[in-house]
Amino acid sequence: MDVLTIEQIKNNYPNQWVVIALDGDDIQHKPEKGVVLLHGKDYLELCYQARDIAKNIVTTTFFTGTSSVNRKWLKSIRLQEQPKTI
Repeated sequence: MDVLTIEQIKNNYPNQWVVIALDGDDIQHKPEKGVVLLHGKDYLELCYQARDIAKNIVTTTFFTGTSSVNRKWLKSIRLQEQPKTI
């Protein structure tokens, strides 16, 4: 596996979540390079896969694209009307 810089990772995997393995030197600082373990568009799926793959490895996860707003989506459902009792 090749060690890539953060810029190379951003160019190779645009607008994706990436899990990289870190060296011992990068643990205390902002990582500058790493080995790409996983990448994908779905953050939760990536986290589940990383849990199984990277048990004894120091990793970090980051998004390679830009996001102007942090959005949280909620699922809404319409409840059926209940009959009113008097």
